[in-house]
Amino acid sequence: MIINHLSKKVMKKIILALIVSAFCMNGQGTNIGITNVGVTFSPSDVTITQNDVITFTLFTVHNAVEVSQATWNANGSTPLSGGFNVPFGGGSLSGSNLSVGIHYYICENHISLGMKGTITVEAVASVPDIKTLQDVSIYPNPAKDYLTVQYNTAETSNVLEINLYDLQGKLVLVLIPKTEVAGIFSRSISINNGIRGGIYIVRILSGEKTTFQKVIIF
Repeated sequence: MIINHLSKKVMKKIILALIVSAFCMNGQGTNIGITNVGVTFSPSDVTITQNDVITFTLFTVHNAVEVSQATWNANGSTPLSGGFNVPFGGGSLSGSNLSVGIHYYICENHISLGMKGTITVEAVASVPDIKTLQDVSIYPNPAKDYLTVQYNTAETSNVLEINLYDLQGKLVLVLIPKTEVAGIFSRSISINNGIRGGIYIVRILSGEKTTFQKVIIF
């Protein structure tokens, strides 16, 4: 029992270390989109890393201005000194320009109607790269209701297994159980089952190869 418990703890640490490594795949980040639905940011709350970029696509009457938490809680509009300011009509915001932590923002014209949101920024660990499998593609990213997995192998057959983990290394969802595939394989998996929005890591096992891909779910 003690050995089994220790083995589980060691395996979890290994998975967590590999997940952290996945954040540094080729130094590439994800582009996350925020738009407006009426006088609401959608999605209003996002979690990113400092490698990511947020693109605001807004009507010309909306902007996104960073404020203090106290101002945000009070539905005020006083900009935070040194905070970000996305102009009316939208624009891009790089995670590399944001400090790690929670950033609070509002629309100056419509904060009285509660138009506000948050951006949680997580640090990117500096660890060696992990190469991705060119044969596997997972989309859309960011995703909301489903993820589609496509796999193309030149081998006669290969065993494929794909799982979804959170940033603590906990298994959240088995996307593809151990499945023998050949040629072109495609499957859409529902993720609209209570999974909270945020950053997740997909672990892909293909034969003796293992790779990781970061996905955003909102």
